[in-house]
Amino acid sequence: MVRYKLLTGESRFRIHLIAQGLAVGAVAGFAAVCYRLLLGMAEDFSLAALTGGLPLPFPVTVLLWCGVAVAIGRLMEWEPMARGSGIPQVEGELLGQVSMSWWKVLAAKFLGGGLAIALGLSLGREGPSVQIGAAAGKGMAVLQKRGKVEERLFLSSGASAGLSAAFNAPLAGVIFALEEVHKSFSPLVLLSAMMASLAADFVSKHFFGLGPVFSFGVPSVLPLNLYGHLLLLGLLCGAGGALFSRVILDVQTLYGRLPFPARYRVVIPALAALCIGPFLPDILGGGHALVEHLGMGGKTLSLIFLLFAGKLLFTALCFGSGAAGGIFLPMLAVGASLGALYGTAAALFTGMDQAFVVNFLIVGMAGFFAAVVRAPITGIILITEMTGSFTHLLSVSAVVILAHVTADLLRARPIYDSLLLRMLRKSDGAVSAGKILLEGTVCPGSPLDGRMVREASLPEGCLLVSIHRSGEEILPNGDTLLSAGDRIIALADGSRARRIREKLLDLSGVCVPEKHLWE
Repeated sequence: MVRYKLLTGESRFRIHLIAQGLAVGAVAGFAAVCYRLLLGMAEDFSLAALTGGLPLPFPVTVLLWCGVAVAIGRLMEWEPMARGSGIPQVEGELLGQVSMSWWKVLAAKFLGGGLAIALGLSLGREGPSVQIGAAAGKGMAVLQKRGKVEERLFLSSGASAGLSAAFNAPLAGVIFALEEVHKSFSPLVLLSAMMASLAADFVSKHFFGLGPVFSFGVPSVLPLNLYGHLLLLGLLCGAGGALFSRVILDVQTLYGRLPFPARYRVVIPALAALCIGPFLPDILGGGHALVEHLGMGGKTLSLIFLLFAGKLLFTALCFGSGAAGGIFLPMLAVGASLGALYGTAAALFTGMDQAFVVNFLIVGMAGFFAAVVRAPITGIILITEMTGSFTHLLSVSAVVILAHVTADLLRARPIYDSLLLRMLRKSDGAVSAGKILLEGTVCPGSPLDGRMVREASLPEGCLLVSIHRSGEEILPNGDTLLSAGDRIIALADGSRARRIREKLLDLSGVCVPEKHLWE
């Protein structure tokens, strides 16, 4: 029987995790930095070309754009796992549901992502950066002939490093890996992901400097007498996030009903970019420029609403085509537009100081992210790191919680869970066989709290192999009593890992309404 090092608790293994995390972070971070530099050049090209800087007759430009779009489609046929964001693929790999060819993903993501942004498509670099980091981590594990358990640690560490390098946000990279990718706060994953994220941030800062991603400065502290506005903005972000998720999924469904092969779908957003670019260039690309332009102020309500609606619809049109690119940064740009819209309206109709509009823009990004992704802690930390200021931490947290609850009441599904389910139904990736390890923590009052293992009603295909309590490891048997605070590790059938994980989270006291996520 194979003995997994993860279950030994030896200090030498923790030291090994630190070294492993630093190595993966350096490699994955460098890969993500290269991708970020490539997309920056591609976005500069598309902005110049679509605003009249390309010295070609318009019919020739149309043919060029269509040809590149078809090339992207064929590239996605060559490696289907490179389609879209990449975050669902990473989650699926960690659950044993799919298996990425790491080198094909890297090649297709770099080439396909760069071409998509060069066409002006509204797609982000952050989801692809997560997948690129994960693929780089998996490649290191494969080349070193590591086992499946360590391979998944390499992969999750690379994913954390990818987000860290994409946003100059090391803490957000760690929390994202735990809260969204793993959906559990595993100490072992935390240690490895933290080292990888810090190493990637160190590499990233050598290329992009020490400053935060957004450079509109530290806003004034929002006075407490304006916190009533945050209640309304939180509700708007929750409803707006639910709408964004619904539109993304519906447009993806509409693409699936088109009567021509999938390789030609990217032609639709490519032609739309040619038509939109000269008149509304702010909605092209990922959305970084849009957020900074809104942060400068001076926009009318009608223009901000046009940017909000245009960015939302154009992002759905681009993402639904299956091109290599994510919705992470475009989603933040839509949230910033909604926050700026509300702040501008409040300044216009209530006499609020116009200087506070940027505060509403910032909290709008965080609230919208929480409503769409349903990862509130990541949203709070990410926006704090991206803006380089803790002055708005309380206001950001308030809006994030309200938006998260509102989206839940509207029965909106977490977007990456929905996309993962769709991907699995289409069976684009090869199903991975074997067993995987799942972790959870027993919460007070949960169905596992105070129960013996034999009474725990664990899901079929799941074996409880270790319990960590107060720094000690317990090898369980049927009479072992579970108690609040126990960290449990289970061995699961890879083909059913997704269902088993959701059941374990439910049993341990983490509320995950399966009918909302997987219906």
